[in-house]
Amino acid sequence: MEGIDLIQDLAITLLAAGIAGVLCKRAGLSVIVGYLLAGIVIGPYTPPFSLITDVPRIETLSQVGLTFLMFSIGLGFSLTKLRQMGAGAFVATILAALLVFNFTQLIGLIAGWSHLQGLFVAAIFMVSSSAVVAKVVRELNLDHDRTGQLAVGVTVNEDVVAVVMLAVLAGQSAAGAASVHLGSLVTGLIAFVALLLVSGLLFVPRLLRRMELAHTDPELRTLLVAGLLFLMALVAVKAGYSLALGAFLLGAIVAEMPQKPGIEKAFAGTRDMFSSVFFVSIGMMIDVRLFGEVWPAILGLGLLMIAVRVVAVWLALIAVGEPSAEARRAGLMLIPIGEFSFLTAQMGVKSGALPAKAYPVVVGISILTVFVTPFLNQHAGPLLRGCDRLEPGWFKRGLDAWHRWLAQLAGLGHGRRWWELGRHHVILLTLHLLLLTGLTTFSELIFRSIQQSPLAANLDPLGFKVIFWVVFGCVLLIPLIALWRALSALATLFARTAAERLPRLPVRPMEACAKVLGGAGLAYYLSQVLPVASLARWLWLVILAVAGGVVFVFYRRLAALNENWQSDLTAAFDGGAPATPEGTAALGSQPWVGDARSWDLNVQECVLPERAACAGRTLGELDVRARFGCSVVEIDRQGTVLIAPDLATRLYAGDRLLLLGRSENLGRARADLSAGKTAGETHSIDECRLESVAVPATFAAALTVAEMQDAAGSHVLVVGIERAGVRHVNPVGADPIRPSDLLLVLGEPDKVQALRRWLASRSE
Repeated sequence: MEGIDLIQDLAITLLAAGIAGVLCKRAGLSVIVGYLLAGIVIGPYTPPFSLITDVPRIETLSQVGLTFLMFSIGLGFSLTKLRQMGAGAFVATILAALLVFNFTQLIGLIAGWSHLQGLFVAAIFMVSSSAVVAKVVRELNLDHDRTGQLAVGVTVNEDVVAVVMLAVLAGQSAAGAASVHLGSLVTGLIAFVALLLVSGLLFVPRLLRRMELAHTDPELRTLLVAGLLFLMALVAVKAGYSLALGAFLLGAIVAEMPQKPGIEKAFAGTRDMFSSVFFVSIGMMIDVRLFGEVWPAILGLGLLMIAVRVVAVWLALIAVGEPSAEARRAGLMLIPIGEFSFLTAQMGVKSGALPAKAYPVVVGISILTVFVTPFLNQHAGPLLRGCDRLEPGWFKRGLDAWHRWLAQLAGLGHGRRWWELGRHHVILLTLHLLLLTGLTTFSELIFRSIQQSPLAANLDPLGFKVIFWVVFGCVLLIPLIALWRALSALATLFARTAAERLPRLPVRPMEACAKVLGGAGLAYYLSQVLPVASLARWLWLVILAVAGGVVFVFYRRLAALNENWQSDLTAAFDGGAPATPEGTAALGSQPWVGDARSWDLNVQECVLPERAACAGRTLGELDVRARFGCSVVEIDRQGTVLIAPDLATRLYAGDRLLLLGRSENLGRARADLSAGKTAGETHSIDECRLESVAVPATFAAALTVAEMQDAAGSHVLVVGIERAGVRHVNPVGADPIRPSDLLLVLGEPDKVQALRRWLASRSE
């Protein structure tokens, strides 16, 4: 049967990934290692034969997995989160990446690598695996510890570095190592990212909001987001970049929206399935016979890069003001390499920049780092104390002086009124400048793509050219008007701030001069980025005439559109768009979390499993404080955070609890709260049924509905009472129960039977 081979290959791939993942999970390793080993076992290079009949088809499916994987990584990286982390984490990430990059380039220079080979090898080791780092932080219960937060902050920012490097390498591989300057590639990449990101932030949230207001089914929303995901991946490929870039950007856009939790949940299963196919396909491409040749390179280069990454992260973090001990501990967590390194190696081998042996070397180093990282972090105490003793006194004194200077420098920025007032306009100016650059840089590519599509097949070439460039000129009016408004606001602010310091200076002439200079700079910039030489003069005159007419006739409408445009961008880039529902806070985000350490108290999370034995019970019934000596200080329930819950608060499956206490007590409390129910204790909603229960004519007690339910303790719901032929539906708790009543109750069969026995026992 046609297509049955694909089903067979997919079945083998998923089963092998599942079995290997379970084994690695039990061994305390990342499931990624299991997926890689599964690919090696079932791949075409493992004797005696390949279990997969069509490897290229599995590789095609792996591209789908890569798309979903990059989308999920983008969901974990939001602009709001980046802003909350502060500039320190971002600067430290860049510094660490540059240190690893330059060290790798030095090795390449000594080893005689080409420029392109050096770029690929540097990209492989510049970033850590966010999936493995998050797992290590979670298993060590450091989610709310400063070192764990530093590690997660750096690895999230490293995802951006990795995406940028992938895009640069894709451009270098396509154009040739020496034909395109790296600076021009980065400029084009920034323009493309700005174009996609700003456009997405303007249109995707509006589209999803309208679907939400129209009460569209979540299924249709999922289909729409999936379509946009593959469309943005396709656009990135058409622009000459990796599909990972487009998928990552859409994830970052969705991360800014209130719909993020629902979308993330809807894509979780699909992401897990296809991303496992991606990692298995990486393993399939490895020739196991090469391991015998490359194991010295795996050990040597792997141990060297472990040391380099730890030192680079440590130096980068202390450079931005972090204490040396915390920086070293964070460096130990950021050792493992993973998904981005595999993708970079795959791109390098396919482009011919790297030899085939690079695959097993990278995978071997990844497995080595995944093995080493948990071991080093579990025994980090003695290692870090030894490093602290070896640190010379002059270095500590110099570091303290550097940190004091950074603190003073940070204090100088507070209270600068011009920056506080102008920051908003500077952000908008930068964003619109990048958007304008993106539109103009890729305008000719957009023109050619539409011209070669069926949309323009029956149009006159000259007529289509005129229509396209006239419409394009009108589209440019929106960012141009926004740019001018931002420039005008900054000019006014500059003039007024200068007049406050120098009262003799006239405000209006200074403001006018600033606007003239800003307008001249904008005009010069446009002359450099617009395709002036590509279009005839008469066409430019037509574009200017039409654009001028549009401004003259529709200026008010354009101004209103610009206001909406700016408010949407400000919400996303200035921290106004929460990724969680309005009115909620992040679990453990309160400042007291950091102060707990001074009392020798730790903060850990505990997520209640689906079949948690404590689900449905109150904190008073569980008595966590008396039994374990720790407190439940916060509960995150589907995005809503309950701070300092009282003893009457019930716990439910899926709740994220924030526990405060001493380390030795927290482990016991987490184990007890995470315990699951036995098979006999679990119940399904399908087991509930409606039954009629007759109250005996000799029933002696005079009770209300609420009193009967409390006294019986049978956990059934009275939904109807029939008395003397009259039926009363949904009685309230104060309604009486009388002899000979017929009750309609809802509950599990054994609970209903318990109610019958209780009624019989109360009869005379």
